[in-house]
Amino acid sequence: MTTLAFDEDVDEATSLLARSRSRSRSRTAKITPLPKLQLATVFAIKVLIPICGTQVMPYINEMMEKSGLSKGAGAGYYSGLLTSSFGIAQLLSMYPWARLSDHIGRLPVILIGTLGVALSSTFFGLSKTFPMMLVTRFFSGIFCGTTGAIHSVVGELSDETNQSTAFPLYDICSAIGFAIGPLLGGTFANPAEQFPAWFNTPFFDAYPYILPCFITSLTAIGASLLAIFVLEETLPAKRRVQAHEREAGRERESLLPPIDIEQITPPTARVLLARPLIRAICLASGLLGFIAGSFNHVFTLMAYTPVREGGLALSVAQIGRAMFFMGASSVCLKLCMPLLLRRFDSLRVLRAGMLVWPLTFAAMPLLSLAAGTPGQWLGIGVVLVMSRVGTMVFSIVMILVREHAPGPASLGATNGLTEVAQGTFGSLGPTITSSLFALSASKHLLGGHLWAVFMVVVSALANGVAEWIKRHRDVSRSHVD
Repeated sequence: MTTLAFDEDVDEATSLLARSRSRSRSRTAKITPLPKLQLATVFAIKVLIPICGTQVMPYINEMMEKSGLSKGAGAGYYSGLLTSSFGIAQLLSMYPWARLSDHIGRLPVILIGTLGVALSSTFFGLSKTFPMMLVTRFFSGIFCGTTGAIHSVVGELSDETNQSTAFPLYDICSAIGFAIGPLLGGTFANPAEQFPAWFNTPFFDAYPYILPCFITSLTAIGASLLAIFVLEETLPAKRRVQAHEREAGRERESLLPPIDIEQITPPTARVLLARPLIRAICLASGLLGFIAGSFNHVFTLMAYTPVREGGLALSVAQIGRAMFFMGASSVCLKLCMPLLLRRFDSLRVLRAGMLVWPLTFAAMPLLSLAAGTPGQWLGIGVVLVMSRVGTMVFSIVMILVREHAPGPASLGATNGLTEVAQGTFGSLGPTITSSLFALSASKHLLGGHLWAVFMVVVSALANGVAEWIKRHRDVSRSHVD
């Protein structure tokens, strides 16, 4: 067993990492120009997914109350189920979508996803019963599960000389979508009340959440048009076929990085997970998904819950603005990521970002103490910025996948595995933390803050996984050297 693990490490270390080093030596550190139009198109498509996932967050607890399910902190149980259904659907679909993209191409998978988001978002806004809400959010999650294919496009458009720019910019798209989504939901929910001059009609009174959902659908249709008319196929095998089909003698200079294919048939999930470093990266991705998903949900629940139950008693519009600030601060922070990655090792940045999460959850109970005081919004702002520092490390996970995937043909599957891990843990987070929040409030466990203690412990475990990744990577590099 020890010999097998040793061989796996050597094989892993001589995969993309070894090829990256040989290419970097030959290019003498010359930075390859990025295909700007293609990347801009991918970035625009990527923004859609967090918009779809987060535009419901400001009003989801109010939606549960208006449906007659529960009130106050208890509404978080049902909203947690909705949020988890979205995450579970992503979990079930991420790896199949990624594997499918390794066979039929990235472009068809991305197109199916964007069109599916358009349909499911509209039907969610028209839902009147909890089962219908659950089903439509589940399908939204399925169609948002194409992120592995989208990640792979970025990996195939970049190389080791420019990935420190491409991946952080790509990650900024998530932050932009995360800023737009809650602002969209908080601004346009209940349009008959907020904009009576334009929307005071029986339809918008009967369907108070259709407008933000419809705007999301229009955004998805726009992303589909970009995929059809602008985005090029990047799957190496497909590009080779396209190259052979060109007319003889016709030369065309492409901005895509040169194809370096060592295998055409993608390895199975079992083969990939036999590699210790891939397992460690997947676990880190999963814990990050759990932590970030839990924070996003428990913050909106805490913000909506009455002060007497440990909340902040914010309105839907105030929650939307707070989360817009969170997303906007994330954009600003992630603009610094390329500079950080040029100055520091990627794993050092990962470990530093992980350290912020325990402090963030430890500070959250203090917000309820400041509720209704002049310092409330200052405290909210500090906690939200701290959480966005923690989410900066998601781009590091994508870089680690690109560096340590066994080969170009397996990049989609490896991305799919990390997304599955993230979806698995992330789908559990909202349900677990919202249930703990409600239990803590009703039973006054640990002063009503049992949920915060639990999240501090989980965040500490994530820091241990970051050290595990470093140890395995150092071993792999020592074998290569």
